[in-house]
Amino acid sequence: MAGDNTNIVKRSLEDLKAAAAARDLGRVVRGLLGRWSPEARLGEVVRSIMSRNVATCSTSDTLHRAAQLMWERDCGAIPVVDAEGRLVGIVTDRDLCMAAYTQSRPLTDIGVASVLSGRVHSCLPLASLDHALQIMRAERIRRLVVVDGSQKVVGMLSLADLARYVAALPPTRRDASVLLSDLLSSLSERRPSNGSAERAAE
Repeated sequence: MAGDNTNIVKRSLEDLKAAAAARDLGRVVRGLLGRWSPEARLGEVVRSIMSRNVATCSTSDTLHRAAQLMWERDCGAIPVVDAEGRLVGIVTDRDLCMAAYTQSRPLTDIGVASVLSGRVHSCLPLASLDHALQIMRAERIRRLVVVDGSQKVVGMLSLADLARYVAALPPTRRDASVLLSDLLSSLSERRPSNGSAERAAE
């Protein structure tokens, strides 16, 4: 048993070192990015590259239903809507895992409403990709829910969507790759803790 505890502590220390190295790398990358022109822009609007036909669940659903949708749609997050179909939060695969672990109950017994992230970040379909990127970088999140003027879900914009867009650009658009690298650098930074239980969805 003592050996197991020693291994756990050793792995935890290694994880901490790896996290610190990632943060240091992020700072270096950000310093290099500062030498690039601040005028770099992605262009286009969110609607042009967002994922459509996004599955949603309601606050009355269980985490089992959310997990089923994630499996069927091959995604890691499901927007949560109210009875009128308006966005009220988001539930992620991390939420599912942590709820199952901390509550020691099956997902069929845990309601979505008890774990969803209320601080879900969203944008409009006609928002610029640069505006969306700015939100993702500032909030250190990997995805945005796209909503219409009535807060109805019409799509999702993820880090993967942005990466596919940038990869398809001509080689002359190196500035776009720099912007994506800046986002990745921001995501590697540890979020400051404000003591609040409220958190942003990753």
